[in-house]
Amino acid sequence: MAPPRILLLAGSTAPDSPASRLTAAFAREIAFLDGEATLIALADYPLPLFDADRAETSVPGAVQKLRGLLGGHGAAFLATPSLAGGLPALFRNALEWLRPAGGRPRGGQAPLFALAGVADDDVTAAAALADLERIIARGFGATIVGGGLAVGRASLAFDARGRLDDPHLAAALQALARELVHASRRLAPEI
Repeated sequence: MAPPRILLLAGSTAPDSPASRLTAAFAREIAFLDGEATLIALADYPLPLFDADRAETSVPGAVQKLRGLLGGHGAAFLATPSLAGGLPALFRNALEWLRPAGGRPRGGQAPLFALAGVADDDVTAAAALADLERIIARGFGATIVGGGLAVGRASLAFDARGRLDDPHLAAALQALARELVHASRRLAPEI
Protein backbone atom coordinates (compact mmCIF):
# COMPACT_ATOMS: atom_id res chain seq x y z
CA MET A 1 0.00 0.00 0.00
CA ALA A 2 1.29 3.46 -0.89
CA PRO A 3 2.04 5.83 1.99
CA PRO A 4 -0.75 8.29 2.78
CA ARG A 5 -0.22 11.64 1.09
CA ILE A 6 -0.87 14.59 3.37
CA LEU A 7 -0.85 18.24 2.32
CA LEU A 8 0.38 20.72 4.93
CA LEU A 9 -0.31 24.45 4.85
CA ALA A 10 0.25 27.23 7.37
CA GLY A 11 -2.02 30.25 7.33
CA SER A 12 0.97 32.59 7.37
CA THR A 13 3.39 33.72 4.69
CA ALA A 14 6.32 34.14 7.11
CA PRO A 15 8.53 31.02 7.13
CA ASP A 16 9.52 31.53 10.79
CA SER A 17 6.01 32.25 12.07
CA PRO A 18 4.68 29.91 14.78
CA ALA A 19 2.08 28.52 12.35
CA SER A 20 4.80 27.73 9.80
CA ARG A 21 7.02 26.18 12.46
CA LEU A 22 4.14 24.04 13.73
CA THR A 23 3.40 22.88 10.19
CA ALA A 24 7.05 21.91 9.69
CA ALA A 25 7.00 19.99 13.00
CA PHE A 26 3.84 18.18 11.84
CA ALA A 27 5.57 17.29 8.55
CA ARG A 28 8.39 15.62 10.51
CA GLU A 29 5.82 13.59 12.46
CA ILE A 30 4.13 12.47 9.23
CA ALA A 31 7.48 11.37 7.79
CA PHE A 32 8.26 9.47 11.01
CA LEU A 33 4.95 7.60 10.55
CA ASP A 34 5.92 6.67 6.97
CA GLY A 35 3.49 9.12 5.45
CA GLU A 36 4.27 11.41 2.54
CA ALA A 37 4.10 15.05 3.65
CA THR A 38 3.81 17.80 1.06
CA LEU A 39 4.61 21.07 2.79
CA ILE A 40 3.55 24.11 0.80
CA ALA A 41 3.83 27.83 1.55
CA LEU A 42 0.94 30.23 1.15
CA ALA A 43 3.42 32.85 -0.10
CA ASP A 44 4.09 30.70 -3.19
CA TYR A 45 0.45 30.99 -4.29
CA PRO A 46 -0.51 34.68 -4.60
CA LEU A 47 -4.29 34.88 -4.74
CA PRO A 48 -6.57 37.76 -5.65
CA LEU A 49 -9.38 38.76 -3.33
CA PHE A 50 -12.14 36.13 -3.48
CA ASP A 51 -15.28 37.43 -5.17
CA ALA A 52 -18.14 34.94 -4.93
CA ASP A 53 -19.88 36.49 -7.93
CA ARG A 54 -16.89 35.87 -10.20
CA ALA A 55 -15.20 32.87 -8.56
CA GLU A 56 -16.48 30.21 -10.92
CA THR A 57 -16.04 32.20 -14.11
CA SER A 58 -12.49 33.34 -13.50
CA VAL A 59 -10.29 30.94 -11.54
CA PRO A 60 -6.66 32.10 -11.23
CA GLY A 61 -3.85 29.66 -12.04
CA ALA A 62 -2.61 29.66 -8.44
CA VAL A 63 -6.07 28.56 -7.29
CA GLN A 64 -6.13 25.76 -9.85
CA LYS A 65 -2.73 24.56 -8.61
CA LEU A 66 -3.82 24.66 -4.97
CA ARG A 67 -7.07 22.84 -5.73
CA GLY A 68 -5.11 20.21 -7.64
CA LEU A 69 -2.73 19.75 -4.72
CA LEU A 70 -5.56 19.44 -2.23
CA GLY A 71 -7.43 16.98 -4.44
CA GLY A 72 -4.28 14.91 -4.99
CA HIS A 73 -3.78 14.22 -1.29
CA GLY A 74 -5.74 11.94 1.00
CA ALA A 75 -5.71 14.45 3.85
CA ALA A 76 -4.55 17.91 4.87
CA PHE A 77 -3.14 19.65 7.93
CA LEU A 78 -3.81 23.35 8.37
CA ALA A 79 -2.32 25.58 11.05
CA THR A 80 -3.68 29.06 11.53
CA PRO A 81 -2.29 31.98 13.42
CA SER A 82 -4.81 34.08 15.29
CA LEU A 83 -5.88 37.56 14.37
CA ALA A 84 -8.23 38.89 17.06
CA GLY A 85 -9.27 35.31 17.83
CA GLY A 86 -10.00 34.38 14.23
CA LEU A 87 -8.27 33.63 10.96
CA PRO A 88 -6.06 36.20 9.24
CA ALA A 89 -7.68 37.63 6.12
CA LEU A 90 -4.99 36.19 3.81
CA PHE A 91 -5.63 32.64 5.03
CA ARG A 92 -9.41 33.08 5.03
CA ASN A 93 -9.17 34.29 1.42
CA ALA A 94 -7.19 31.18 0.42
CA LEU A 95 -9.75 28.92 2.07
CA GLU A 96 -12.59 30.68 0.25
CA TRP A 97 -10.86 29.95 -3.05
CA LEU A 98 -10.26 26.30 -2.08
CA ARG A 99 -13.73 25.63 -0.73
CA PRO A 100 -15.76 23.31 -2.97
CA ALA A 101 -18.71 24.92 -4.73
CA GLY A 102 -21.76 24.62 -2.51
CA GLY A 103 -19.62 23.30 0.37
CA ARG A 104 -19.88 19.76 -0.98
CA PRO A 105 -16.84 17.51 -1.28
CA ARG A 106 -15.84 16.34 -4.73
CA GLY A 107 -16.23 12.65 -5.46
CA GLY A 108 -18.64 11.98 -2.61
CA GLN A 109 -16.07 11.26 0.12
CA ALA A 110 -15.54 13.88 2.81
CA PRO A 111 -11.94 15.08 2.82
CA LEU A 112 -9.87 14.51 5.98
CA PHE A 113 -8.36 17.44 7.83
CA ALA A 114 -6.32 17.89 11.00
CA LEU A 115 -6.25 21.44 12.33
CA ALA A 116 -4.26 23.66 14.66
CA GLY A 117 -4.44 27.20 15.97
CA VAL A 118 -1.48 29.18 17.31
CA ALA A 119 -1.39 32.40 19.31
CA ASP A 120 0.37 34.04 22.22
CA ASP A 121 -2.22 32.77 24.70
CA ASP A 122 -4.31 29.63 25.05
CA VAL A 123 -7.71 31.32 24.78
CA THR A 124 -6.88 33.10 21.53
CA ALA A 125 -5.29 29.95 20.06
CA ALA A 126 -8.44 27.97 20.91
CA ALA A 127 -10.65 30.70 19.36
CA ALA A 128 -8.65 30.65 16.11
CA LEU A 129 -8.84 26.85 16.04
CA ALA A 130 -12.63 26.98 16.56
CA ASP A 131 -12.97 29.46 13.69
CA LEU A 132 -10.90 27.21 11.42
CA GLU A 133 -12.89 24.12 12.45
CA ARG A 134 -16.16 25.83 11.60
CA ILE A 135 -14.94 26.89 8.15
CA ILE A 136 -13.50 23.47 7.30
CA ALA A 137 -16.42 21.43 8.64
CA ARG A 138 -19.15 23.52 7.03
CA GLY A 139 -17.43 25.04 4.02
CA PHE A 140 -15.54 21.92 2.94
CA GLY A 141 -17.93 19.24 4.23
CA ALA A 142 -14.82 17.71 5.77
CA THR A 143 -14.15 15.13 8.42
CA ILE A 144 -11.96 16.68 11.10
CA VAL A 145 -9.58 14.19 12.65
CA GLY A 146 -8.23 14.36 16.17
CA GLY A 147 -10.08 17.33 17.60
CA GLY A 148 -7.40 19.87 16.73
CA LEU A 149 -4.48 21.38 18.58
CA ALA A 150 -4.33 24.83 20.18
CA VAL A 151 -0.83 26.13 20.91
CA GLY A 152 -0.69 29.14 23.21
CA ARG A 153 2.49 31.13 23.88
CA ALA A 154 3.34 30.06 20.34
CA SER A 155 6.22 32.48 19.84
CA LEU A 156 8.02 30.68 22.70
CA ALA A 157 6.75 27.15 22.07
CA PHE A 158 9.60 25.83 19.91
CA ASP A 159 13.14 24.81 20.73
CA ALA A 160 16.17 25.59 18.53
CA ARG A 161 15.48 22.48 16.40
CA GLY A 162 11.90 23.52 15.64
CA ARG A 163 10.27 21.02 17.99
CA LEU A 164 7.60 21.86 20.55
CA ASP A 165 9.35 22.24 23.88
CA ASP A 166 6.29 21.44 26.03
CA PRO A 167 6.11 17.62 26.36
CA HIS A 168 2.30 17.68 26.52
CA LEU A 169 2.01 19.71 23.32
CA ALA A 170 4.62 17.53 21.61
CA ALA A 171 2.66 14.41 22.57
CA ALA A 172 -0.57 16.00 21.34
CA LEU A 173 1.07 16.85 18.00
CA GLN A 174 2.33 13.27 17.64
CA ALA A 175 -1.12 11.89 18.48
CA LEU A 176 -2.78 14.20 15.94
CA ALA A 177 -0.33 13.13 13.23
CA ARG A 178 -0.84 9.47 14.09
CA GLU A 179 -4.64 9.83 13.92
CA LEU A 180 -4.49 11.58 10.56
CA VAL A 181 -2.13 9.00 9.06
CA HIS A 182 -4.24 6.09 10.34
CA ALA A 183 -7.48 7.68 9.10
CA SER A 184 -5.86 8.29 5.70
CA ARG A 185 -4.77 4.67 5.48
CA ARG A 186 -8.23 3.40 6.40
CA LEU A 187 -9.90 5.46 3.72
CA ALA A 188 -7.29 5.00 0.98
CA PRO A 189 -8.62 3.19 -2.09
CA GLU A 190 -7.30 -0.33 -2.51
CA ILE A 191 -4.90 -0.66 -5.42
